[in-house]
Amino acid sequence: MLPVPRETGTREKLLEAGAQAISAKSFNACGLAEILAAAGVPKGSFYHYFASKEDFGVALIDRACGEFVEFLEPMLGDQTRTPLERLRAVFEQSRQDYAAFGAGRQCLIPKLALETSQLSEPVHAAVKRAYEKWSARLAEVIREAQAVGEIDRGHDPERLANVLVMLWEGATIRMQIDRTLQPVDDFLTFVFDSLLKKRS
Repeated sequence: MLPVPRETGTREKLLEAGAQAISAKSFNACGLAEILAAAGVPKGSFYHYFASKEDFGVALIDRACGEFVEFLEPMLGDQTRTPLERLRAVFEQSRQDYAAFGAGRQCLIPKLALETSQLSEPVHAAVKRAYEKWSARLAEVIREAQAVGEIDRGHDPERLANVLVMLWEGATIRMQIDRTLQPVDDFLTFVFDSLLKKRS
């Protein structure tokens, strides 16, 4: 195996430290000095990779989005399950992760989404792109489910996918407020036993 280039390691250290610090606090409340100290990287190295904190924020979001797509794909692409089962698996796995790591667990992109009115346009646009990618992938599976008769064809796939994302985000915010998994459980019950249940 070839050694990882030093530059790649330094960039990853910065992104990892930034993701942890911003998830724990917020983008605007987290200073560059704090991120550099956590990463153990000098200021000059930061500007070798990122033109500004804003540029760093966009890279953080793109990285988190890529990781989330990697998380989704084994479940959404699992052809041993029906489309609806694959769709449900995504949310059930997320629920299991919250159960394992705690209801107060913070995720980077939703955290930044709550700051959207205070974010610069490039960072805001990166958050928006991340949600659009998530919704678009869910919409693909919804279309598959409609094709095999698991979800009513009367639903517009894109709008339904957007609604699922919005409902999930609302449920996870309430989960953190209440410090209980009940809002997530309510999401699963409502969405899969009512909203997506095909009318006879």
